[in-house]
Amino acid sequence: LLKPEPPEKYNGSASVRDFMKFVTDGTSYVRDGRVAKKYRVSKLARYLTGIAHDFYISKVADDVRNWRLKQFFTALYNHCFPLTYRMDQRAKLDNCRQGERTVRQHITSLSELFNTVGITDERDRVIRLWRSLSSRIQQELWKEKLTPETSLYDEVVNAAELAEMILAIGRRNYEQTNPNNRRNDNSKSYYHPLP
Repeated sequence: LLKPEPPEKYNGSASVRDFMKFVTDGTSYVRDGRVAKKYRVSKLARYLTGIAHDFYISKVADDVRNWRLKQFFTALYNHCFPLTYRMDQRAKLDNCRQGERTVRQHITSLSELFNTVGITDERDRVIRLWRSLSSRIQQELWKEKLTPETSLYDEVVNAAELAEMILAIGRRNYEQTNPNNRRNDNSKSYYHPLP
């Protein structure tokens, strides 16, 4: 039998990664440890430091048995993150484009923004992903008979990664057969120029 692993301490930093790691690991810790619901928040309090611990002491400790995990995590988030944080992240999401990043790097950034902003609807995620991909990859997705209105998120992700590989191979082949047209600017672009 495995002993549940406690979460890393969370200091209240306005870092989505740190916060989500604490939420995920903390939830697993108390559930896997079969801690009764009324004791879960107090059990996690040991892993709070800084302003997160200050929040616990000032708002939660006196009535800790009546706090449930979801309620606690929501209140902790609201305390540790600036009021405009979600709005700022939503603006970042609206302007997020693949640019020179790989599909996988881009999807990682998008996923973090989806989680921060609270976008859970699959169709919304697919449409936002589709629009943010490079036009060359979008063309490849259309060729695969995928659409932003009907395709599943995982289908689009898998097809986009495959399209990226196909375009990279095409570019490499083009450069090998046309050495005078080879790029000399150390660009990270994965796409061959149109002949």
